[in-house]
Amino acid sequence: MRLSSFLALFRPALPLILGLSLGCSLSLLMVSWTQGDMDDPCRDELAKGGLFLGRGDAQRGGRDRAGDEDLQPRIVPYHKDPNKPHKKVLRTRYIHTELGIRERLLAGVLTSRATLNTLAVAVNRTVAHHFHRTFFFTGLRSPKVPHGMTVIAHGDDRPVWLMYETVRHLHQHYGSEYDWFLLAQDDTYMQADRLSELVGHLSAGQDLYMGRAEEFIGGEEKARYCHGGYSYLLSRSLLARLQPHLDTCRNDILSVRPDEWLGRCIIDYLGLSCVEVHQGMTYRYFELGKNADPEREDSLSFKNAFTVHPVSDPNLMYRLHKRFSQIELEWTYQQIQDLQWVAGKLVPISSSLWVRGRVHPGQVASPSQGNTQTTTHTLIHTPKGNLE
Repeated sequence: MRLSSFLALFRPALPLILGLSLGCSLSLLMVSWTQGDMDDPCRDELAKGGLFLGRGDAQRGGRDRAGDEDLQPRIVPYHKDPNKPHKKVLRTRYIHTELGIRERLLAGVLTSRATLNTLAVAVNRTVAHHFHRTFFFTGLRSPKVPHGMTVIAHGDDRPVWLMYETVRHLHQHYGSEYDWFLLAQDDTYMQADRLSELVGHLSAGQDLYMGRAEEFIGGEEKARYCHGGYSYLLSRSLLARLQPHLDTCRNDILSVRPDEWLGRCIIDYLGLSCVEVHQGMTYRYFELGKNADPEREDSLSFKNAFTVHPVSDPNLMYRLHKRFSQIELEWTYQQIQDLQWVAGKLVPISSSLWVRGRVHPGQVASPSQGNTQTTTHTLIHTPKGNLE
């Protein structure tokens, strides 16, 4: 009676006792196995690393073991050198600067004192806010600077000098912050979103001089320069390689046109010519005729253009911006209609694959008799409004 009551009392603890006993027994067996038979040659070689060394390394290791037996670890304390000045760690303002992440595109617009308050203002109001940063470079600053514009005056109205100072300023102040630099004139209309998409498909680690290719005066050589009226792209690596040669180009190359001077400098010292097609991407531009009406321009080259030149007055700049905004809106409506057509084709397929007896996502279950009443709702924006 006492034995049965005793077993009943310790019955819940029996698994724990058996587990402890088994664990202790196995641990004792493992200790006996590891301590016995220590003269195994394979284990000795493995412990000494001989099995993982080559024949020559094993021989050298055998010769060096005698010298390593007396090696004892020691602690080397750190003592600050009082003769060396303490360097304060400076953190950058933005994390992308510390990580070396650069922005894609910076736009520089070459203007003048006469057109700063007219054409330059029109460029700033139409497309400047679509670029990450936009600078307006001029020789002499006008008495009243337009509001909301970053204007940099170099102090000289000569066109070539203005180009020289602009390229030097971009490299010194923003050469490490941007991958691409766009140089344009204030009589150029630009599609900022398309230009940003273009540089997004180009490799920023190579030298590239891209724009509308033009022949030099005389047209004897095969090299081309990029016409400044249609703007052009300079890669960061090209700008870095060109920087040491700018002073020599300013003194040795004589030219009236600043874009031709820059093209000659790039060709002579870097061996690069202006290209219109690179890595399957084409630099698209459109030459606007005299007295042209943007509302009547309907050609494919006009609709796909990245830049339009020449723009004679601010009113024409605003009309071009209105026309291209309408083109983008028409393309957006067309994409909506294409997606609506694809969605209409997918609805019957999804309905046929739906499990019978369950409520379809486009259906609402009726509260009476468990019937399913089809009330499909499709809300998609179209040019005429919402369709239900």
